[in-house]
Amino acid sequence: MCKMPQRFFSRNCWSAACLFATVTATAAELTPWLELQAKAEVGWMQHSEQPDNLGAWWRHGTGQLAVQDDHLSTGPVLAALQINSDSALSARLHLSQQQALDAATGITEAWLQYQPLPVAGYRFKTRAGWFYPALSLENTDTAWSSPYSSTFSAVNSWYAEELRAKTLELSLSRPGRSFASAHSWQWLLGVFRDNDPLGSLIAWRGFAVHNLQTRIGGRIDFAHYPSLQRFPLDKQPDWVEPFAELDGHTGWYGAVHYLYQQDTELRFYHYDNRADPTVLAQGQYAWLNKFDQLAFQQQFSERWRLVSQYLDGHTEMGYDTVLIDYRAAFILLNYQHDLWQATLRYDHWQQWDRDATAGDDNSGRGHNWTLAWQYPLSEHWVFLSEFSRMNSHQASRGQWADWPLQRNFYQSQFSLIWRFD
Repeated sequence: MCKMPQRFFSRNCWSAACLFATVTATAAELTPWLELQAKAEVGWMQHSEQPDNLGAWWRHGTGQLAVQDDHLSTGPVLAALQINSDSALSARLHLSQQQALDAATGITEAWLQYQPLPVAGYRFKTRAGWFYPALSLENTDTAWSSPYSSTFSAVNSWYAEELRAKTLELSLSRPGRSFASAHSWQWLLGVFRDNDPLGSLIAWRGFAVHNLQTRIGGRIDFAHYPSLQRFPLDKQPDWVEPFAELDGHTGWYGAVHYLYQQDTELRFYHYDNRADPTVLAQGQYAWLNKFDQLAFQQQFSERWRLVSQYLDGHTEMGYDTVLIDYRAAFILLNYQHDLWQATLRYDHWQQWDRDATAGDDNSGRGHNWTLAWQYPLSEHWVFLSEFSRMNSHQASRGQWADWPLQRNFYQSQFSLIWRFD
């Protein structure tokens, strides 16, 4: 246990890896009411050489990939704890430790769930706590990671950074099997607080591609753009703490899920944080953010699967100081061989600046190709090879003289993924 040379790890990551290995070694001895899953990643990361100003955003650069130099890296170490009972109540806790962002171990999701027995074939469920709405059909693995690749799509990378809230969610399901039907439906309604700064990163950095989940209470840094040093944006910091309540307003979302014969799945969401964009509190602005999202999944055969999400939204801050429309989508094709799996994903995104604030153009666009190949080595170990190529045009880089608005970024990795399921 934990015999890999310690020089490959930072002190914090090494401690976290040993901690998780120790916990999982004894997990089988816990009660039937307690389930534990864990996932960790270590590997070599290689990145196209870029000047410091195009480095990772969390290092105050303007790049949109999380890696900016070649190094041996421990990816996020994740754990999911499920607590069951002999009643309709259960609880779930997700933890993450990573080298990037604030390099801290923290909680990414935590909720209580109540799901009584069906009534006339219908199922009722309620959740309360901090969690992602079920927007993603890509992030279905341990602790909201992806089973298809190390990095997430641009849509889900943004959700991982800025979208979670203190939420009460109600859902009603009509399972097809309970009605001798091939069609299953689910309707959801959520109300939430503590997600007022949602949209800050889209405004200046734009969308990104990575696998970093902000812990509850965490902070995300970005570049100190010159426009943030003068009126009317001089009170906007070069960071965001996305899980904060600033204006006392309650946001909401509504959704419908549809499933046909376990093969075709659709999910539609409308999300509105109802924030007051003129409020400045706790050192940051509230951002009004509304979006619609459609997710689609098609299982063509035992080997082939297609996953896609489409996001269309609007965000604003101040007295029409920042007004942005944004759109992002991806399509993912996965092939499952008897011994390995391969995934090809294409992302595209764009932001449109709709305000008249001088010297602060927030428009941008980009696309990204990701190819990933995974080969299981044993019950707990998987080898991963992944390559990403991004083309990005971000107008905010033009706030500095001679900085390139458009740039290509490349990232490749060869990793070992450790799993405990």
